[in-house]
Amino acid sequence: MKHKLLASIFAGFLALFSVSVFAQNAAPLADRHVQKGQNCAACHSENPPAKAVPTEKCQSCHGGFEAMKEKTKDLKPNPHYTHMGDQSCEECHKGHQPSVNMCSQCHKIELKVK
Repeated sequence: MKHKLLASIFAGFLALFSVSVFAQNAAPLADRHVQKGQNCAACHSENPPAKAVPTEKCQSCHGGFEAMKEKTKDLKPNPHYTHMGDQSCEECHKGHQPSVNMCSQCHKIELKVK
C-alpha cells in the first residue's frame, strides 16, 4: 500500500513537471521576450500594438538572414537555409500564438520552432 501511494505521488509530480516544462517551451514568443525583460515596445512600433512585427525589427536584435543561417547550421535540415530563400520571420515564428513549422506544409520534416 505504501509503495502504491509513493508511486502515485511520484506519478503526479512527474505529470505536473512535464506539463510545466511543455508549457514553458510552448510559450509564444511575446511571452518569452517578456520573461527576458523586453516590453511590447521592444518589438512593436505602434501603441497599442496592432501589426505583425516586421522581419527587419527581428533582425535588429537577432541578426540578419546570414547570421540566423549560421546559428542554426547544425540543424538538419537548417530551417533558415532553404530552397524557399529568405522568408519573413513571422512565417514560422508567431508572436502571440504557437509558432509553426512552415516546411511541414509540403515536407515531412519535424522541426521544433521556438
